[in-house]
Amino acid sequence: MGKTTLQEEFVKLMANHQKLVHSLCSLYFAQYEDRKDMFQEIVLQLWKAYPSFNHQSKVSTWIYRISLNTVFAKLRKEKLRPKNEPYSDDAYQISAAEHSLELTQATDELYQAIAQLGDVDKAIMMLYLEEHSYEEIAGILNLSRTNVSTRINRIKTKLEKLLKSQLP
Repeated sequence: MGKTTLQEEFVKLMANHQKLVHSLCSLYFAQYEDRKDMFQEIVLQLWKAYPSFNHQSKVSTWIYRISLNTVFAKLRKEKLRPKNEPYSDDAYQISAAEHSLELTQATDELYQAIAQLGDVDKAIMMLYLEEHSYEEIAGILNLSRTNVSTRINRIKTKLEKLLKSQLP
């Protein structure tokens, strides 16, 4: 067997880690089309950065850093633009062909609660839910381990209140 190409390595890497990127997109973007667009933008940024990835950190840590930077850059840009009415498939009765970004009701409720958090708290919670250690979260977000621990406890309390307030 010959040596795998950079493109083949990247495609394999994305196949193994696409759930992580989909989760981030779902966390930060409510509309299906926005999630789909952000997924594509993140993959593009990961592809551009891949040749310089030196494997000094875990692949998932590298993916989170690139992905979160891409998401935060998009959110900063959106804050500068005037708000438009969100696009809705229902308005035109268009059914989405891809279901990998669709959310279950329970997941949707959790994401709705997390969406009410600040950007960094959202990222912390996402990494926590993906079962990253406090040290990994601190490294990805350039925070101290103590800061991460404190924030996670505060976030859990806030999410508990938010989810209880959503109950009928």
